[in-house]
Amino acid sequence: MSGPARRSLRDLWAAVPWTAVRFALVGLLNTGVDFAVFLALMAVPGTPVLLANACGYGVGVLSSFLLNRSWTFRVRRDEAPLARRLPVFLAFNLVGLALSSLVVGLLVPAVHPLAAKVAATVATFAWNYWSSRRFVFTTPASTTPAA
Repeated sequence: MSGPARRSLRDLWAAVPWTAVRFALVGLLNTGVDFAVFLALMAVPGTPVLLANACGYGVGVLSSFLLNRSWTFRVRRDEAPLARRLPVFLAFNLVGLALSSLVVGLLVPAVHPLAAKVAATVATFAWNYWSSRRFVFTTPASTTPAA
């Protein structure tokens, strides 16, 4: 490839929303962790489905914070102190947990718990990405006056 075709491929590559792609990859890993905990707890007789959902979600959220902070949004530790960012992340993810639990709770009477969990995961992805990008992993604007 040469000329315009090469340039348009380069432009296309540059236009890929890499932050969203990294967020999705981290999300896949965290979803695997979430589902593993969820399924392990569901294998214990008598475990309430919403408790298993909350536990899986919680473990996934912790790994999500650490990976998104360091890799997805590439925020330096001094720009993202745990004491400031983690509570904000957890607050937004509690909303995500409520959304996830709502979906699971509504669907479980009609479908298998695993299918309900998949639907809940899809429902929370957009919320989690938007809130992480907009509120949790933003970097402060430069305070240096423009020349």
